[in-house]
Amino acid sequence: MRAVLHLLPHPGGGAETYIDLLEELQGYRHDRVHFSPTRSRLRGAPSVIARWLGIARRTRAVDLVHAHGDTAAILAAPLLARSPSLITTHGLHRLRRVTGARPSLARRGLRAAVASASRTVCTTRSEREELAGLLSPELRDRLVVIPNGVRLVPADDPGRRVRARQALGVADREVVALYVGVLETRKDPGTAIGAVEEARARGAPLVLVIAGTGPLAPQVSASASEAVRPLGHRDDVADLYAAADLFVLPSRREGMPIALLEAMSHGVAPVVSDAPGIGEAVGGAGAIVPAGDQEALSDRLADLAADPGARVRLGAAARARVRDELSEERFLARMQELYDVVARARGSSYGA
Repeated sequence: MRAVLHLLPHPGGGAETYIDLLEELQGYRHDRVHFSPTRSRLRGAPSVIARWLGIARRTRAVDLVHAHGDTAAILAAPLLARSPSLITTHGLHRLRRVTGARPSLARRGLRAAVASASRTVCTTRSEREELAGLLSPELRDRLVVIPNGVRLVPADDPGRRVRARQALGVADREVVALYVGVLETRKDPGTAIGAVEEARARGAPLVLVIAGTGPLAPQVSASASEAVRPLGHRDDVADLYAAADLFVLPSRREGMPIALLEAMSHGVAPVVSDAPGIGEAVGGAGAIVPAGDQEALSDRLADLAADPGARVRLGAAARARVRDELSEERFLARMQELYDVVARARGSSYGA
C-alpha cells in the first residue's frame, strides 16, 4: 500500500471532495495536510511559515506527494522535486486573481512548481492552455487534462422531491433555483440574488435557495426574502438537488466545480456563467450567460421558469453528460493510471 500526502492551502473547498474521490483508488492510502487553518490570506500567512518545516518532514515519509491548487503548488515547489509528485490545478485561482506586480511572481512560482512535479493535472482544457502559455515546450509535456467526475446517482423519486420541497416551504408552482458553494466574491452570489429578484419582480415564480457559508454570508443573509432563502451550511445537499429545478452558478472564475457536476448528475438543469471551465463542464447541456451580467442571467432564469419542458430537456442532457463524459468511474480510471505511472518513478528517478 503506497502512502499519499495531499497538500492543500486551507481546509474546505472542492479539493477536499476531490481527495475524497481519490480515496477509492486501489493500492493507495491517503492523508492530507493544510498550509493554513484559514482561508484568510492575512491571518493565514504566519501559520504557513510555522507549518512549512513540519510539512516538509512529512513529505519525506510518503510515496507520493499531491499538491492541490496553484497556491499549495507554489508553496510546495521545493518539496515536489524530492519525491514522485503531482499537482492538480483546480482553477488556477491564485494566478487568475493577483494584480499589480504580483502576477509575475505567481507565474515564476508556478513555473517552478510544474518543473518540480512529475505531472500536473489540469481539470479543464482552458486551464491547460493558460498554464502552457507560461511554460517551455519540455514542461508542457508534463501537463495532462483529466476532468473531474462524480457518481451518476439513481433518478430521484417523486416522493423525495415532494418531501424536500415541503421542508423548504416551497409552493408547488414555484421554481427552485439552487446555489451551492462558498459565499465568496469569485463565485458572485450577489449576481444570482439580483437576477432572481429581478425575475420575480416581473412575475417569474422563482425562489433562490442558497446553501453555503463564507465571507459574504452576512450580505447574503441580509438579502433573505420570499425570493431568496439563505440556508447556511447544509449536510443534506442531495435533498436540495431533489427539490431544485435549476442550478445557478454565476462564478467569475472556476475550475470544474464538483457541486455543478453533482447537480447535473441529479438531472438539475444548469444555468451558469461563461467563466473558464464552467462551459467545458456543461457543454451543450446548460444555459450559459456572460459572467457578471445580472440582466442576462435574470432573463434566462425567467425564460426557464416559464418553460418546464426546457428544464426537463436540459436536466436530462446534463445527466447524460455526466454518464458519458464526467463519471466517477472515468475520472478514477485515469487517475489510477497516472498515480501508478508517477509512483513507479520512485526507484528510477528519486532513489529508493
